[in-house]
Amino acid sequence: MKKAFFMVLACAALVGFVGLPMLQAVEAPADLTIKAPEGMKVTQSEVKFSHKGHAKIDCKVCHHKGEANQKCNTAGCHDSADAKDKTSEKSFYKAFHDMKSERSCIGCHKKEAKGPTKCPECHPKKS
Repeated sequence: MKKAFFMVLACAALVGFVGLPMLQAVEAPADLTIKAPEGMKVTQSEVKFSHKGHAKIDCKVCHHKGEANQKCNTAGCHDSADAKDKTSEKSFYKAFHDMKSERSCIGCHKKEAKGPTKCPECHPKKS
């Protein structure tokens, strides 16, 4: 009887550890366009981004402060609309271009030695 009880308990624990995170998973959009915060003077074209192409990366690497469905340019995150602000933690520019941070696009691409690292590779010429 004790053995059966412990087997049921072990199975329940296993289901809890494996099943519960799947219930909380957010279905990421396949493709999206990264847009600057409202009011920011934009000098480059918008960036097309593929979540599907980044599926092997843990969501928390990029979405490090909030929910997985929270965008970087939402209030309280990287929402600085000052185009000259390229160094503060609120800087929208720094969130994607910081070469020293594995959380930024360019920083991660340099570390992994794959992916675009030059302006026109992400920002195609406006037509």
